[in-house]
Amino acid sequence: MTVVATRTETVLDVRDLRIGLADTPIVHGVDIRVPAGKSVGLVGESGSGKTLTALAIAGLLPPAITITGGTVTLAGKQLSAVADRHTTEHRVATIGVVFQNPTPSLNPRMRISKQLHEALPQGTGRREAAARIAELLGLVGITDIPKTLHAFPHELSGGLNQRVVIAMALARDPKLLIADEPTTALDVSVQAQVLDLVDSLRERLGLGVLLVSHDIGIIADRTDEVHVMSEGRIVESGPTADVLRAPRHAYTRQLLSATPSRLARVAPPAKAAEAAQTPQLTLRDLRRSFSVRGREGRTKHVALDGVDLTLHRGQAIGLVGESGSGKTTLARIVVGLERADSGEVRHDGLELSKQTREQRRQWRRDVQYIFQDPYSSLDPRLSVAQTLREPLELNHRGLSRAEVSRRIDALLDEVELPRDFRHRHPSELSGGQRQRVGIARALASEPTLVIADEPVSALDLSVQARILRLLARLRAERDLTYLFISHDLAVVRYLCDDVVVLRDGRIVEQGRTDDVLRNPRDPYTQTLVDAIPGGSL
Repeated sequence: MTVVATRTETVLDVRDLRIGLADTPIVHGVDIRVPAGKSVGLVGESGSGKTLTALAIAGLLPPAITITGGTVTLAGKQLSAVADRHTTEHRVATIGVVFQNPTPSLNPRMRISKQLHEALPQGTGRREAAARIAELLGLVGITDIPKTLHAFPHELSGGLNQRVVIAMALARDPKLLIADEPTTALDVSVQAQVLDLVDSLRERLGLGVLLVSHDIGIIADRTDEVHVMSEGRIVESGPTADVLRAPRHAYTRQLLSATPSRLARVAPPAKAAEAAQTPQLTLRDLRRSFSVRGREGRTKHVALDGVDLTLHRGQAIGLVGESGSGKTTLARIVVGLERADSGEVRHDGLELSKQTREQRRQWRRDVQYIFQDPYSSLDPRLSVAQTLREPLELNHRGLSRAEVSRRIDALLDEVELPRDFRHRHPSELSGGQRQRVGIARALASEPTLVIADEPVSALDLSVQARILRLLARLRAERDLTYLFISHDLAVVRYLCDDVVVLRDGRIVEQGRTDDVLRNPRDPYTQTLVDAIPGGSL
């Protein structure tokens, strides 16, 4: 592999970049400089303009959005604001781009080998292409090259797919790598592996890296300099350690205060201590497996392998582990969306399979689910009022229309949404607002046990912090019991009294949250703790 840049070279120099939609300015006078071999962070919340800035540099802006001013100089060549053949060729040869989610970045109908071949320069011979593809996969740490090349994207994990995307970005020996939220969709330990890979490539190849993220913890760990962006403007810049140690701008301080490690630890409600000896949910020797089709035919995947868990009334337990650990399968069994192959699930002392019809109806009211993705968990055709009316009318029969309307208003008040939002549809709401609607929908049945499956993983840090505070308040006010599923131990530490670590369908460690985080006994738990971003914050 050829080293493509020297340490003294400025790979990217952006001056007074302005971007607009028709006559509306969106990005205002951005300055960014990325030296070779260095990592520069661009951090801000959704809507701050950071992704549009990255797309403008890469020449990938949507047709209706244009560069209206400023200059972009890439590897010593100033680029035209209006794309022409020479500008496009220079960008293709100089920039590699890694997007947020590896799944839509890859063609689901094409094998990995063909997609990597298409990323190579035109005219590359078959033998040369095969050698180069093997070199790229080795470079990104993929060891089983034949299996990977033969696979379709859906047959690979998210981490492997992201490694393939990085290999494609490196296919033409770029000098600049733009990584736009490259790990948001990944587990925390896989996230650490991908970011370690980017750091290693930067060091080995002399790449300049522009790392775009909403997560200031990742920026703290992985960048030399940082630009903080808000409402289309860079509000603060400088060496990362200096900016985060002594932020000058209020917005930077706001981002820092929203990191899970800085949120004040929530004390359990007094009622939780009083009811701590009352088991609400008991799982005994829970087992579940699936038949999975692969290249060698069908194989058996064990999702749960003898899980024992007791959740007491008023308690908040965090269930943590990577994708495939079995935590979502466990949650789906508890709410009745999956059936266990064997084992026992007891709610309030009664085994679910022995419930009467009326007891089962009560159980369905008592146990509610908050889903991970606020975008896909709401019906886009229903207004907020219609979404909340459905569980109210189903679980509280006989309510008048006026009483239903009053309860909808009360639910909106409880999740801190304006009452006039009742007429809005999901497409008119932000991610945080949608998640509040999802929480209100769960509360409409007046549950006693809430299962929250990664409810904040898709949200910006400040929005995440507000949702976590809301969940803590609701727990205290409603005396709720939480089974909180997450791969992020920092989030679990804020909300949960106890934590259970799940790996490959087995519980490897459990105990008081602070005890487990401070002194993990199992090596896997230690790996999760070490992978928490922003440990220095």
